[in-house]
Amino acid sequence: MNYTVAPGDTLIGLSDRVLTSPEAWPEIATLNRLSNANRLIPGQVLQIPLRLLRWTFADARLVGVTGDVRVDGRAAAVADPLSEGQSVETGPEASAVLELADKSRIKLAPSSLAQVVAGRRHAGPATTPTAADAGTPTGPSTDLFSGVLRLLRGSVEVFATKVLRAQPLEVTTPTAVVGVRGTQYRVGYDASANRSTRTEVLDGLVRLDPAAGSGADVSAGFGAAVDGVGAVPLVVKLLAPPDLAATPDRFERPIVRFSVAAEPQALRVQVATDPDFDNVLRTQRVEPGAEIRIVGLDDGAWYLRARRVDPQGIEGLDAVRAFVLKARPEPPAPTQPRRGTKQTVGSVDFAWAQNVEASSQRLQIAREATFKELVLDRDALAGTEARIDLSDPGTYFWRLASIRAKAGQADQGPFGDALSFELRPTPEPPKGGLAADGRSIAFSWSGRPQDRQQVELARDLAFTEIVASAELGSTEWTLPVPDRAGDYFFRYRSVESDGFVSPYSATLRTEVPRDWSFLWLLFPLLFGL
Repeated sequence: MNYTVAPGDTLIGLSDRVLTSPEAWPEIATLNRLSNANRLIPGQVLQIPLRLLRWTFADARLVGVTGDVRVDGRAAAVADPLSEGQSVETGPEASAVLELADKSRIKLAPSSLAQVVAGRRHAGPATTPTAADAGTPTGPSTDLFSGVLRLLRGSVEVFATKVLRAQPLEVTTPTAVVGVRGTQYRVGYDASANRSTRTEVLDGLVRLDPAAGSGADVSAGFGAAVDGVGAVPLVVKLLAPPDLAATPDRFERPIVRFSVAAEPQALRVQVATDPDFDNVLRTQRVEPGAEIRIVGLDDGAWYLRARRVDPQGIEGLDAVRAFVLKARPEPPAPTQPRRGTKQTVGSVDFAWAQNVEASSQRLQIAREATFKELVLDRDALAGTEARIDLSDPGTYFWRLASIRAKAGQADQGPFGDALSFELRPTPEPPKGGLAADGRSIAFSWSGRPQDRQQVELARDLAFTEIVASAELGSTEWTLPVPDRAGDYFFRYRSVESDGFVSPYSATLRTEVPRDWSFLWLLFPLLFGL
């Protein structure tokens, strides 16, 4: 450390305030080749070894705890101190923020383990009062700090304050040392990947020194990585942030899922409760082109951060996007009508399995999948079923949402996936009866030429005594007059090309008169001819 002698500095004063003891002074005099150690000249620069500076322990403390965070194996809380030798560990869905004595902050990502190796404050020089400072007590104007954090697993993000340091703030791993005087940077260590240590610098300058071999300076916008072999780190430019513009800002399912279109790189994805990402709850690596899936989040406002990962594992610049999750209460499970159901116009029965959190449901029916043309919008539906009359044929879409009482108000959850069904027109009434020649009966009706027609002729209205039936390719049916006179009943139904069978048409009644032609045979007998 270089110390500039101030007016009024004395040998005894420096020994009391700055040095470990008066016995340290001879070594300083020898190191600086002082001809008269008892005479200190203002402006004179002295080199003082760090080991000869007076120091005190300076504990770190936890200023952020999210999820399962432990200090030496016990549950941690905000404001807990961390002394030299203590470790802090974050669970898979947890994060922590450490503040050092110099106000530098270190953020531990989920599944990380770090140990405070050193945290010390070294006494700095006193100021020399000026006329403007009259009446102000003198004292230490500047303290020097030294801190070392050992990263054993996972990753940390460092925000180092720009203060005087007895030595650079260091983050060490089993394979490297990352030292810095004032900057923002990240350090990651992965024991499973060749014991790889990486650093990415967002501001300032860091020094990456492998455990064995030569190191490298890494400036802002660049990163470097080393493994356990000890090769010289290769400094590379950080990859640009991915494009999250198409990422939805609202999700309505418990699993948050989306893709970053045409993304060629692997991604590091993190989710936090705050825009500064002090409280990170999820972190995951996503391979190129894979769907991103985030589970276990509560409803509310969240912040998403993503950065590209290069082949060395170096993570690039951040893209950040806020989003809202509103997935609860979850929608009911629809049971009827099922997707693709076909029936004729009229009463349609809807049924569902109710969410146990819900007190009622909201039902919407529309003529198109965007639900911009609503046919019906009914809320406060109690129970698990409803019957709705729909008179127009065509394709319909329906969906449900759950409603629960929360804080004295109705809290509606998201709509479930829409299901479609089709309503076909009812068959038109048939026409026909006894033909003009009296020897046949003929029936006709409207229908599509591509449909098959099933026809029945019966002696009774209930069609229990069927005298003739057929399946036709046309919409006309002619058959001989039945032998027996009396009332006959006709109906038809259509079998469409997709297998849909319509209900039977309205029943047509026709009369077959009694045949009196045999009386002409008896005429000669009756009149004596």
